[in-house]
Amino acid sequence: MTRGEAVRLAGALLLGAGVALPAGMWLAHDAQRAPARQAAADRRAMFSPDVRGDPYVREQFRSQVEALEGYCRDSGAMCAEAKAARIRYEELAQ
Repeated sequence: MTRGEAVRLAGALLLGAGVALPAGMWLAHDAQRAPARQAAADRRAMFSPDVRGDPYVREQFRSQVEALEGYCRDSGAMCAEAKAARIRYEELAQ
């Protein structure tokens, strides 16, 4: 690469950076405009350490208990676990 080519390459890089940097900042500024936020009561507290009151967790636990009870009815296996899971579910539901 000759000296003239290196100078032209450096000039092109500086010109490209001079155009791309402001354009990127302008586009990023537009992306930062967030839509209106929902009220906190409308959403799950998914990062809460207390999941016992979370409706999603309760529904998942209920469906798992019912699946375990169905397996117990169908196969006669794991009935003690199904009974213990039902008792625990009822305790948590209170």
